[in-house]
Amino acid sequence: MKGFVSTLFFLGISTSPILSQTLVEPNQNFVWETFSFVFPEPVVVKQESTISKKLTVYPAKRDGFFMIVRTLPWSEPLIDKTLWMDSVFTRGIEPKTFPKILGNINFQVFQADQVRNQNALRNQVWICLDSKPALWIWIQWKSDRKDLNEFFESNRFLSL
Repeated sequence: MKGFVSTLFFLGISTSPILSQTLVEPNQNFVWETFSFVFPEPVVVKQESTISKKLTVYPAKRDGFFMIVRTLPWSEPLIDKTLWMDSVFTRGIEPKTFPKILGNINFQVFQADQVRNQNALRNQVWICLDSKPALWIWIQWKSDRKDLNEFFESNRFLSL
């Protein structure tokens, strides 16, 4: 009986996500995996570590944006890449896709505007299959925040 309980305890620990939260100040480099991120205002960064790793970023003081970063468990998506856009952007307005090159890393960026809960939102999904691990970044911010438009669209959040 004692061995059975300790086995269940061990299995529970090994399959449960490990969570941590960190407060990151503006313009401070936050390193995760092999990537370095910078944020325009104080943010809370929540890290989750399971089989694949996940980072959730949201402002510490006010609404305006959130970001989810994940490592991908495969080197190529198993489905048609155009379906990525449909899976993230529910009723996206003028969806488009374009390549971005930062340093020597290639990203495929999917972008669409969206209206949700009477807020005009801008969405971008960045997919990088060149890096190890492969990277998936989803950023959503309020379109009326011109400072965030400039910050995210000029790629200042990802310093390589």
